Amino acid sequence: MTKLINFNYLRPLYYFLLSMTDDELDDFYINTEEGVKRIYEEAKAEFSRFGPVSRERVIDVLEYVLASNSWLENWKKIIPQEVPLDDVADKRKYVHDLFVSLAGREPSLEFDVSDVEVTDAVGPEGLAIKK
Repeated sequence: MTKLINFNYLRPLYYFLLSMTDDELDDFYINTEEGVKRIYEEAKAEFSRFGPVSRERVIDVLEYVLASNSWLENWKKIIPQEVPLDDVADKRKYVHDLFVSLAGREPSLEFDVSDVEVTDAVGPEGLAIKK
């Protein structure tokens, strides 16, 4: 069965970054252990509010990126670019660790990247993350 890969499902994981003030962003460093830990904790808290279908879509997106080695190609879709953060030093590690934090497991080596459909479609009412 073809998996839908929709990077839009990642955006709600970053609500806390999008709501930070300029001063808070100036004091936030994504390449520190403390900074990346906070991202993973906040993303996990948002993820816990998602319904089962939306959770699966988030996991599929991250697993697809890891299995296809496309973290550089898709970086602008993985983390909000309008938030002025330092460039993440190790993008592969960032995506891997975010995946493990949310999924509670290592990515599958058997993820079939040939049986996916990448889409950016969002319904008229937006993403239904409660599903």
